[in-house]
Amino acid sequence: MSLLDRTGGTPPRTLPAESFWRTVAAGAVGGGLVGLLTGGVLGRLLMRLLTVTSPSSARGRFTDDLAPVGRISVDGTLVLFATTITLGAIAGLVYLWVRRVLPSTPRTRAWLFALFTGSIGGAILVHDHPSFDYSVLKPEWLSVMSFIAIPTLFGLVVPAVIDRLDAAGGWARRGPVAAWAVAGAAVLNLALLVVAVPVAVAFGISRSPALTGLWRSRAVTVAGRVLFVVLVAWGLYGIAADVASIATDTPSGAPLSP
Repeated sequence: MSLLDRTGGTPPRTLPAESFWRTVAAGAVGGGLVGLLTGGVLGRLLMRLLTVTSPSSARGRFTDDLAPVGRISVDGTLVLFATTITLGAIAGLVYLWVRRVLPSTPRTRAWLFALFTGSIGGAILVHDHPSFDYSVLKPEWLSVMSFIAIPTLFGLVVPAVIDRLDAAGGWARRGPVAAWAVAGAAVLNLALLVVAVPVAVAFGISRSPALTGLWRSRAVTVAGRVLFVVLVAWGLYGIAADVASIATDTPSGAPLSP
């Protein structure tokens, strides 16, 4: 299954245009919703927990993302929610591509995608020494585990949400396709500029029987799985390098770290 294949049943040789856009909307909306819950709501709670467990001298200072420690504002919360919705929507579209090479078993697919998002997302979110978030906020292990757990939990939950939306009879299969397109565009926000080209390429592939057949070929499947493993390994390498840097209080010299 992939962005070019509907979940459930035997896909047609090419995907009808309306079905394609419903799938894209399911990925963006489902990803945005899970991003809000895991990165926005849970992320806000974990930030509050780190405020409580950190020394009082950390309060009022600014994190790596320029957020004041210990200060919760409506504006700051709305920005966090908007950001996590958009990032979740992008990750939801990534899932539509990645699930092409994942097992068909829902549970296995979810755990593997969680490994993917946890490794890549964790490597991006965790910074090496002397990052404020991982040197001033205490305990350091809680900071590290929190920002690995958030993308991991996202990856564990989002496959079920998107697959359910996109399944036959799912919400993304009901109502006007235009309404779903607007909803997908809304959660992506300015990220539309980033995803427009890859989505357009996917649409072009979905309209060509030859390209659709190539996309579903064994060669592409094998290449995709190899790339999946490489990216997971790269993410785990980045996390290991950052953890070593934090533990030794020395900047990381690891080359090509995410």
